[in-house]
Amino acid sequence: MVVRKDRVRAIAVFKARSELSSADILARAEQMIAAVQALPIMQENLLKYEASFKTERPSGTLASELGLRETEFSVMILVEAATHEKIHETLTDPGYRKLLAGALEHITTREDFHFFPAEFVTMIDK
Repeated sequence: MVVRKDRVRAIAVFKARSELSSADILARAEQMIAAVQALPIMQENLLKYEASFKTERPSGTLASELGLRETEFSVMILVEAATHEKIHETLTDPGYRKLLAGALEHITTREDFHFFPAEFVTMIDK
């Protein structure tokens, strides 16, 4: 196993407030995406910033087929940079902290927002 050292990641997952529909989440995400893209520090420090949104599925989900519990999380954010320091500098920037405060006020809560830094191993990349 080779842990990549040329890039590092930070991953955040959160559960949206229960009163928000999938459409509400996507509408708010569009605003957040535009705001993230407009921050110069994002362009300077990050190699990647991705968001994945949970989709509604018919009954018989893959989780249940695998004997797993369906996640309560609504969104996953993946941030990638050359170093953890670059991620730290970016995510503690006042402009990004303002965006995070808005998300915590309107989309999720501190209790439902989880974050961790990570090194990673790429097993398949076509």
